[in-house]
Amino acid sequence: MLKLLHAIYDRKSPLPQNEGYYHEILKSAQSGLISSQLYYLVTIQNLTSQVPSFFLQALKERAMQNLFISTLIQKELDPILDQFERQNIEVMPLKGLLFAEKYFGSRVARGTSDIDLLVKPVQLDQAIQLVNSLGFTSVVQYEPEHFHKVFAKKMPQFHFHLNVEIHWQFLREKTSSLDMDLIWRDSTQLRQWRYVREPSDFHAFYLTCLHGWNHELISWKYFIDIIQMIHALNDQLSYKDLFSFAREQKTYRRIAHTLIIVYHEFPHLNERLPLTLKADSTFWWNASDLSSDHRLKATMRVLIKRVRQIGDYDNWRQKWVFLKRVALPDPVIMARIIGSDKMRLPRLAQYILFLFKCFTEIMRSIPAFFSSLRKRNT
Repeated sequence: MLKLLHAIYDRKSPLPQNEGYYHEILKSAQSGLISSQLYYLVTIQNLTSQVPSFFLQALKERAMQNLFISTLIQKELDPILDQFERQNIEVMPLKGLLFAEKYFGSRVARGTSDIDLLVKPVQLDQAIQLVNSLGFTSVVQYEPEHFHKVFAKKMPQFHFHLNVEIHWQFLREKTSSLDMDLIWRDSTQLRQWRYVREPSDFHAFYLTCLHGWNHELISWKYFIDIIQMIHALNDQLSYKDLFSFAREQKTYRRIAHTLIIVYHEFPHLNERLPLTLKADSTFWWNASDLSSDHRLKATMRVLIKRVRQIGDYDNWRQKWVFLKRVALPDPVIMARIIGSDKMRLPRLAQYILFLFKCFTEIMRSIPAFFSSLRKRNT
């Protein structure tokens, strides 16, 4: 996948000529996640005649499937925003269709599967009541330190559950000094609405980097979002201002490490917008993670990654909060490890079972871990 993305974004890089390469891309789970982006980018870069016809057709079919979902989401999104407007609740749509339209040039250029909305903490209860009244019900119970709530509505005619995520923050409590009032202060009115806002380009880029970091860059889509914004905004971005803001918000290392990883994999970005940091490391990130099963959270590789991720935090208080969550995970991760049926057990029993499961899985993963190291070194 990396070779193809290089060729799309950096015209100095040649497109792969081996048809087998394109068959392998279509088989990968990653291609399913970014088919809309790939089809759009190949088309606008006038590369359609330079890739195999079967590959282009497969991307088009997948993009059309995403278009159907995007159309469905669009029909739900506008009425939701209208309701926020009527009830005088300030709301900021994030990512999704509006992000694709602004930075890719088309709402169908980027696949999406849910609706993300930012609200102010003082209006959180009103926002929850609003989405509840529209048929969205809570599906996941996060711990109090989390920063969003998820609500779902069944779309029976489409055999599809649409999720709405209500955010009031972007990072867990005590892991930053992120002042959300600054995001709201610099936001602008979206189209005809008064209470519906959109983030400034500066904050949108900052939040896109944080979003990729939050998801551990486990998909090329997070890279593409950042790269696309750099290509779209170019000299409108200032890394000096970005890093200064990130230091004030105590998120500097997360922003810096994310960009270093992206620039390490896509060095052509220095020709667009030079990074003032040396991109000679990928820290905890490895391309092989893109093909791993991210439902499994207890392996030797993940253990080493967690240790390395300590360096992403700006002070010891943040590092301690991170370590505490790794050792004492929230109910969502706990259920993923020990099984949802075990969540009825007392907390101490859950924790003992969690430690046993983690230890067992880590020990089981050691042979495969060292085997992959040997392959990488040969």
